Parts: sequence; C-alpha cells; structure tokens
Amino acid sequence: MTTSETERVNAAVQRLRRAGLRNTAARRGVLDQLAHAVGGRGHLSVSELHHALLARGVVVELSTVHRVLRQLVELGIAHTVPVGRTTTFGLADDIHHHAVCGTCGDMRQLPAEAVAASVAAARAVGIDTDQSGHPNGVVVYGRCVRCRTDR
Repeated sequence: MTTSETERVNAAVQRLRRAGLRNTAARRGVLDQLAHAVGGRGHLSVSELHHALLARGVVVELSTVHRVLRQLVELGIAHTVPVGRTTTFGLADDIHHHAVCGTCGDMRQLPAEAVAASVAAARAVGIDTDQSGHPNGVVVYGRCVRCRTDR
C-alpha cells in the first residue's frame, strides 16, 4: 500500500501505462483529485471531480471525466460506491470498505480487518467479493450520529 498522494498517483499512472493508455492531463487531473480526496470523505462524484478540475485550471469536458472514470474502474484503479442516487469514485489501491449514511451521504472508510468476517461468510455461501482480481469493498449503509439526532 502506498501512502502519499504522489506515490498513489504514480502507481496509478504506471498501471495506466501497462494497460497501453497515455497519462493525459484529464487522467492525471482525475487521479490527483481522487488521491487528494482520501484525506476527506475519500470519494467524489463525477460532478465534484469536474468542478475540482475546473477550479484547478484543468479545462476538461464533463463527458471526458465520465470516460476517464469508466476507464479507471475497468482497470481496477478506481472503484465506485453508491451514495443515494449518486455514484462516488475513489482510488482502489488499498483494500478498504465503507460505511455510508443513507440520509446525508457521509462516508467513512472501514479497515479490511473490520469486515473480514462478513467477507469470509460471503465466500462460505459461494459469493466471492474479489472475482476480478481487484479488491471490491463492502458497503454498510446506516444513519450517522448527526442524522439520528437531527430527526
């Protein structure tokens, strides 16, 4: 597992190159934003990514952001987590799982060890959570403390 944003992006760029894809400004921008997002919620929607890129001066069409994200997911560099009616994207360079508030969309990462028993139970009944060779995370939905107390 790599730790710094730069290391994470460089590792992803190497995977792109091995897949025969160039390191374009759009791809690099998306990777930079996804690596930077780890410090916060960890995942961004297409719209959030697009706005962040434009704010950084990376002029890119929304359709290009969609296309880059699709490529990154297909290569296992990024993964998706549904939050309400929105799909969010995060880097898939370390195995982790998610707890998502179904009311406000707050998302927290869970360490792999915390979900290991559920993954083992799924495998025991014939469901493999890692069929593609890329780590697929478990998403647990509930309500955060703020939403439970705000009612």
